[in-house]
Amino acid sequence: MSLSNNSDLTKERIFPLDLLKALSIVAVVSFHGTLVPQQSYVNLEPTLNILFAPLRFCVPVFLTISFFLGEQSLQRQPEATHYDWLKKRLTRLAIPTCFWFSIAAVLVLIKEEFLGKPITTTLQEICQLVLTGRIFAGAYYLLVILQLSLLLIYLHRYFYQWRNLLFVILLQGFAFIAIDASLQGNFATQFSDFLRLVQRPFIIYWFVYLALGIYLYTNWQVLRQISTGVHTSVKIILLLLTSLAMIAEASWLHHLTGRELLPFEYAMLSCIISAGIWFLALATVEEKQLPSRLLPMVRLLSKYSLGIFCLNGILVHIFVAFSSLILPD
Repeated sequence: MSLSNNSDLTKERIFPLDLLKALSIVAVVSFHGTLVPQQSYVNLEPTLNILFAPLRFCVPVFLTISFFLGEQSLQRQPEATHYDWLKKRLTRLAIPTCFWFSIAAVLVLIKEEFLGKPITTTLQEICQLVLTGRIFAGAYYLLVILQLSLLLIYLHRYFYQWRNLLFVILLQGFAFIAIDASLQGNFATQFSDFLRLVQRPFIIYWFVYLALGIYLYTNWQVLRQISTGVHTSVKIILLLLTSLAMIAEASWLHHLTGRELLPFEYAMLSCIISAGIWFLALATVEEKQLPSRLLPMVRLLSKYSLGIFCLNGILVHIFVAFSSLILPD
């Protein structure tokens, strides 16, 4: 496929991606929208993780879009050196990362100061929360993108072909199988202990989405042609089946982890499938197919999706703490 002939990819914004980002950020906010006291949330968390498992497509989709657009920027700047491109991308990622992490860190300082904890203990806690991507809900997402962006610049050409994408999917699948085996005690239980220590920023859960984003960009026109040939009812059925698979797989992980799903909630093959199915389902959607009154909302949610994602992650901690004060357990 000649990328220069793909008119969709020469546009400033690609509407199916805007729609995917809008739906994904709505899923994120919905998932974190349960306002209950903290102790009640802790008790309900295992059940909520299973019931809301179908909404877990959002982070895989966000990551796939990020590297789709990363490959697009590389193609648009063929004259740029690896250093120049990487400097520009990392700067664009580092600014919001530092901004939102700083706000979250200040809030932790205020909270711990109010509780009377020593400043040294608080600073150690903040460092641990930052490194493990838990300074606010979803903070790990920014750390994952920063890490995988370092790989994108050097590996992107490798993921243009289907067989290489398939290899990465199989490699990711083997990683998930190893995690399951470790959780069952059949293989190196220290492995799962290590994963609990480093939490979700570890790229063992995420590297497949780097390959998927690059491949989908390179083969965007092919995906659109396939999507055109799939009837809408079939797409809906595929999305429903994927949702059921995510619930089933989350239930299995819930069993393996003894009700402590974190940080393994994305170690699911159905998460990978969900990203592909959502792209397939929406690849051919055009602006004229949506009610005109919805278009500004889609564009707004898409444009500010990262800011909403981070702000939501910070607010959820504030709301949970607030609800603990005003609502009885």
